Amino acid sequence: MGRFGFILFLLLALGAGAQEDRLRFVQFIHPGAEHEPDMEAGRSWNVEAHRRKFLQQPGRYLAALDAKPSAASLIFWGEYEPPTRLVKTYAKPVPDGPRYLFAPVPVPFHPNDPPLMNTDPFVFGEHFFYGICKQNNKRGPTALQRLARGSVILFGSGLHRSQFVVDTVFVVADYIDWNLSNYREKLKDVVPPEYFHATLEPIAYEMKVRDLSPSQTFRLYIGATVEQPVDGMFSFFPCRTAKDGKAKGFARPVLRRPGIITDSLTQGQRMNPTKEAATVRALWADAANQVLAQGLCLGVHADLPKLDQP
Repeated sequence: MGRFGFILFLLLALGAGAQEDRLRFVQFIHPGAEHEPDMEAGRSWNVEAHRRKFLQQPGRYLAALDAKPSAASLIFWGEYEPPTRLVKTYAKPVPDGPRYLFAPVPVPFHPNDPPLMNTDPFVFGEHFFYGICKQNNKRGPTALQRLARGSVILFGSGLHRSQFVVDTVFVVADYIDWNLSNYREKLKDVVPPEYFHATLEPIAYEMKVRDLSPSQTFRLYIGATVEQPVDGMFSFFPCRTAKDGKAKGFARPVLRRPGIITDSLTQGQRMNPTKEAATVRALWADAANQVLAQGLCLGVHADLPKLDQP
């Protein structure tokens, strides 16, 4: 093999390696500002930048890692961009706590100008889903489309430029690759109709308006559950029962792990590749125990906000 042939082979090999799925423990930064009501009844479908909401929804939670799930009305921080009903206003919020409590009021997607924002990650229903955010940039697909089964994503926000606060811990159980040309066919038996309306249809419409290529790829990740964990891990969101926490709400828990979590990170993500599933499992358990140590529970299920059937 000549010199040029060897260089070409090396470049192809490196390119192929870059496309391989890798086990990672990801610190994922998304916008942390809180939604405010835009009408007396609550909040209409968001058409501006993503924000977090403090939400109330029936679900199940764990009070300890070795506990069994209990059912209750839960309160938690999360992303939900369709309309929500205002449940409560906190006149004197706790430090870094919520000012408003909302409850989902799902409505069908409809074309809109400006486009309706999508919900990603989506923590409602039988499984958590993550399938869009930061998976592409100007150069094409990012490493977030190449997460191996058993990877963990800490979805959270930078606070005060000195704290990473988490709202969702996502454990990858499975995935399906999709694009704007085939998503209805490929995902119709995988996700509930509500996910199409809250997430897939909004992003498809937005990308059509922006005239982006229908061949642009994405990967829908399906979260591990407490009933079907991966390497002992499951997806969860920090929460309290409404009975215990609704009166004052709570601040998102701070996670710290030197060398894995960058406290001052305010945008982007830290990918933390690793070869050992045991390493990821230990980091996941540490994150869960930090949440529990801050007086919170692990929300493992939130009821799907059901659309009215015609």
